[in-house]
Amino acid sequence: MTMAIDSFTKALAALRRTPAEGGAPPAGAWPLARAIHHVTLGVEYSLDGYPVLRSALFRATVGRIAAARFLRAGVMRHDCAKPLPGEPEGALPSLDDAQARLEAAVARFQRHAGPLAPHFAFGVLDKARYERVHAMHLADHLRVYGPPVPEPEVSHPELLSAL
Repeated sequence: MTMAIDSFTKALAALRRTPAEGGAPPAGAWPLARAIHHVTLGVEYSLDGYPVLRSALFRATVGRIAAARFLRAGVMRHDCAKPLPGEPEGALPSLDDAQARLEAAVARFQRHAGPLAPHFAFGVLDKARYERVHAMHLADHLRVYGPPVPEPEVSHPELLSAL
């Protein structure tokens, strides 16, 4: 039985066990440093605010349902080659720098005692749910590099395509 990755502790441990790619990433996947950078931005945006939000109606309906299903399943599946809305383009950090920035963002999130910014798609999340969402987000990106992440019991492609 594979352990679900639903906390920062488990997610960072999985990241440390993920081998750095020795050349090109798997077909269709981002380089590992790019994926880590992307996940880091999500953690930072939950503290500082996302640059672009889906509509309030989307967040209150489709986004809320998708978040609930991901949280219930303990696994997130999404388009791992799609940037966050408003995610800046530019030079990417090295793998070591990307991992260090993620660890710093996680530490900052864990110390944070104030309100969190609404998720761009899922809307308002409490700190425990946000941590699970971030951990599952990282796990989904890591699954193409290993270690294995369990497949969801029920797939909801109509929700995934909306994100």
